[in-house]
Amino acid sequence: MRAPFPPSPQSRLRSGLREGFTLIEILVTITILSFGCLAALMMQSSALKGNNMADSMTVATFLAESEMERVKSLTFEELTAEIDAAATVTRRLDRLNNICEGADFPACQRFPFTLTTSFFRSFPTTYSHQVEVEVAWTDNMGRHSILYSAAMTDLAF
Repeated sequence: MRAPFPPSPQSRLRSGLREGFTLIEILVTITILSFGCLAALMMQSSALKGNNMADSMTVATFLAESEMERVKSLTFEELTAEIDAAATVTRRLDRLNNICEGADFPACQRFPFTLTTSFFRSFPTTYSHQVEVEVAWTDNMGRHSILYSAAMTDLAF
């Protein structure tokens, strides 16, 4: 017995059978895939912004904690002397706690941090002071800051 011959192209067209995709089907598929790729790119962009923000917050927290530890290591007399010298000290820093001195400092070109240490005398008592450390920075999402505050007391009184 002989195997049947496959139908000829002319007989397929006459019987309504066709192979392949139409142009409309291809365009709809490309459109759906384009929206999927666009959504994935937008999600990636959002993830990168969030990662950069978290990185800057980590650096700012490190800078604020370092300054607060420096202040806490002072004796009460040294702290009082710093208050007498200047109630507020502001410095521009890079990510590694280096002071930015001018525009030629390469690490300070992108998103430098401003560290402000403020000292307050607590009245009516002279045996305690308040210290606030603020680290602020501006990036492509806006201005941000974190604030640490501590009360320093003289235990020797």
